[in-house]
Amino acid sequence: MGIVQPENTENNTPATDAGTAPAISDEPTRRDLNDPKATFADLPYKPQLTEKQSKRANQTLKGMIISVAFCIAVFIPLYLLNPTPNEKAFESTVDLQATAQGASEMAGTELFAPELAEDEYANFARWQANTAQGVPYWEFGVVIEDSKFVWVRQAVDSNPTWVALITDSALPAGTKQIDGVQWEVRTKDAKTYLISEEKDSTFVLSSDTGEAELLEMARLVSADAK
Repeated sequence: MGIVQPENTENNTPATDAGTAPAISDEPTRRDLNDPKATFADLPYKPQLTEKQSKRANQTLKGMIISVAFCIAVFIPLYLLNPTPNEKAFESTVDLQATAQGASEMAGTELFAPELAEDEYANFARWQANTAQGVPYWEFGVVIEDSKFVWVRQAVDSNPTWVALITDSALPAGTKQIDGVQWEVRTKDAKTYLISEEKDSTFVLSSDTGEAELLEMARLVSADAK
């Protein structure tokens, strides 16, 4: 006699294990591609580079590395060849006395060239022979404490037109007595001019960094003229 298989009915259907939970997928939930926060991970497939695209990407990366290395190789020697700048790198000094001595021969008279203090230096000195004003003159600049400046001009055959041009048509602002010598004061914007006749010369001193330096230079002019 053959074996009869029992029917699966409500009474004989095998019961499932109450403690067994339904299986949960390990695959993360993908965002909709229209979601602004969607990333490559939300694509239904993983993008693959072709062999040519992979080679091109590698070549681009290699090119960038070579370019950076080349720039570094060029920059380092240039950096090492340029010394670190110091505070005196742009200080231009001239020998005021030696320059005045040479210019005196062209001027036909002794030119003013004072001895300067340790914190002072002349940054230029020259004899202006061919000028548009028709008045040759001696001029030099004195830098004081690296932050203040006085411009000195001395002319033998000056005239009011030359003085007006040299002072940039500055307006008269009175007079000053400095060590017994009268100086005319003219001002324009931040610049102050002192003008005086000493012996056979007209002196024009100017500065836009302070009056104290002008007064000191005027004293040196007066002392030199005595």
